[in-house]
Amino acid sequence: MKTIYLFLIVAIGVSITSCKQTNVKQKQLESIQILEKDLYSSQILDREKGLHMIDTYVNYSKQYPEDTVSADFLFKAAEIAMNLKLGSQSIFYYDKILSNYHDFYKVPECLFLKAFVYENQLNDLKNAKKYYNQFLMEYPNHPLAKDAKASLKYLGKSPEELVKIFEQNNK
Repeated sequence: MKTIYLFLIVAIGVSITSCKQTNVKQKQLESIQILEKDLYSSQILDREKGLHMIDTYVNYSKQYPEDTVSADFLFKAAEIAMNLKLGSQSIFYYDKILSNYHDFYKVPECLFLKAFVYENQLNDLKNAKKYYNQFLMEYPNHPLAKDAKASLKYLGKSPEELVKIFEQNNK
């Protein structure tokens, strides 16, 4: 009889703890929705709000790494970081997705954007080339494949060189 009571007490305790965790998680998701509405309501990305949103996304993904929305939150954090010209931080979040969320539907975009950030924000043409080529090997039929090929073709060219190339192509 004591075993049954002990089992019931443990079961009730686990149930209560589980409900509390669900409520906390739900409140965090609701808070994220409110912050997103505030952040995206403006035409211009507010740096402080963007940094706060990144922290909020990352904290959620650390607390609930198994939640399917965590990969999406890391992707959004990477996008905001990229738009705030925080290239290294953006790369960090793309890498986190690439290594921890293999089934995430935006994995190809993560790889492409990683190359893009290396090229356009970090001016690391060696890594940009490496990741554009990796993208093309892994996703040759992806809609961004044409962009990756063009990026490789014009990688390292100055704006003046690009203008000359385009002028010659138009003749």
